[in-house]
Amino acid sequence: MELISPHKFHFLEDNKNKKIPFQGAYMTIEKFIYLAIALMSAVSTLYIKKEDIRKALISFLTFQASTWSTSITLVQTGIITYPVREFTKATNVNFIPQFMFFPCIFMWFVLLFPKDRSFLMKVIHYVIFVSIMVWFICFAHKYTLINRYLNTCDFKVVRNGYIRNFLQYGLCHLLVTWFLKKENKHRVV
Repeated sequence: MELISPHKFHFLEDNKNKKIPFQGAYMTIEKFIYLAIALMSAVSTLYIKKEDIRKALISFLTFQASTWSTSITLVQTGIITYPVREFTKATNVNFIPQFMFFPCIFMWFVLLFPKDRSFLMKVIHYVIFVSIMVWFICFAHKYTLINRYLNTCDFKVVRNGYIRNFLQYGLCHLLVTWFLKKENKHRVV
């Protein structure tokens, strides 16, 4: 992982050299975060019940497709940039957060969704899971070089994050619910 266009981020010079000790070697805070969220995502899949694997897979892939298109659009329009990426020559988007961590959060959102509970509990469920994603993005924006929102302030990052992610969660949840309902109707037991 290398820093892309360091001249654009001169105000973050002190952030580039932050290193974390890791078994006798050193790694940057960004690499440590990538490793941690990749491990959390992989380990969390071990806790999926056998009967929920299909639902988990559909949820994961639906949100992954949605995240990919959203991220590419935000990069191409110049709203966000990812200075430190895993595959610098392949894509302008981060791989692990966009294609593993965020879809994994949505997968658990669907698996733990309180469908037989009150409307208030459903709203609280949405708020909790969307907040996990938004605050990860905000902390990564403020303290690391994982992402950079261009020409915006911290309030707009939070506000736009909540709006965009509520819409994304709502649409993806609607699609997953529709797909699973249609699949269960035609399924022969």
